[in-house]
Amino acid sequence: MGALLAELEAAAEEPFWYGRSLDTLYFGGGTPSLLAPSCYEQIIDSVARHWPWASPPEVTLEANPEDIDVDRLAGYRTAGINRLSLGVQSFQPAVLFQLGRRHDGAGAAAAFDAARRAGFANINIDLIFGVPGQSLAQWAADLEAVVRLGPEHVSVYGLTYEDRTAFGVWRARGRLVPVSEDVEAAMFLAALERLEAAGYCHYEISNYAKSGSEARHNLAYWKRRDCLALGAGAHGFENRGWGFRWANERHPARYIDLIEQRKHARAFGEVLSRQQAMIEQVFLGLRQAAGIDRAAFAGRFAIGIDEQFPNLRALCRAGYLEPSSGGYRLTRRGMLVADAVFASLV
Repeated sequence: MGALLAELEAAAEEPFWYGRSLDTLYFGGGTPSLLAPSCYEQIIDSVARHWPWASPPEVTLEANPEDIDVDRLAGYRTAGINRLSLGVQSFQPAVLFQLGRRHDGAGAAAAFDAARRAGFANINIDLIFGVPGQSLAQWAADLEAVVRLGPEHVSVYGLTYEDRTAFGVWRARGRLVPVSEDVEAAMFLAALERLEAAGYCHYEISNYAKSGSEARHNLAYWKRRDCLALGAGAHGFENRGWGFRWANERHPARYIDLIEQRKHARAFGEVLSRQQAMIEQVFLGLRQAAGIDRAAFAGRFAIGIDEQFPNLRALCRAGYLEPSSGGYRLTRRGMLVADAVFASLV
């Protein structure tokens, strides 16, 4: 906690961040809901002393259902947190067992109810599909469960297999078999159809929101806006030049040592090239339902998007993209193979 506050104090004096105003604050990664509410009150107060809010802020906390109760949640509300993101993942016992989660469906629903009773009027629920052994019927039941609860926001992610993670190793060794591409596609479309029917706007490939409840913090990321990151393993971005991104040391003890030595703990930094920035602008734009803005691209890079990426028209002819009011956006077919579409632009 002391190292985090020291990093915050030092960042506030950096020329790039000095005197800026903030719109969102996000506490995520690991298990932030294990920290006491008083810790968040101290952090939020320190942030507010250095950076005024540009508007009524969105202050989000990630939480696991098994780690919270109504008293703890009320403490978070008092500390200044006004948006909660619950890592439910599933309501089905077999799926939760496969994911190694400690809560059950009843516990997830109880955590949501506790958040409402504590005063949270802006709640996100995370769901995961494509879990080995997960059936379409189980996924449909998860979607019905979340619709019954009625959160303001739903994030729907397909399970990914990263190298050196348990799931990645188990897949490589044949210990588990991923669901087929056809089943995964059917799950994606089932979520889109059920959540849209329930009144949620599909505003980004993996995200749905009731009107006015889009995640402002995530939108800033997709629009390549400045993001100051603090803490062990945090990732930040500065939209100056063509962009600069960095990551802090992940190991807590080494992070603390670095803060004590030099007031920052950046273990990685990358200055982006113009080409990298253009590619990012396109694929982050395509992740959003609104799509790529042709005028914004030309204004930023002094070149037309069709000139820079001539295969966009070919992707339209193939049915993966379609014209939007300002440029291009993914079709439903394109959403199912979005990674391949993005790779074709590199």
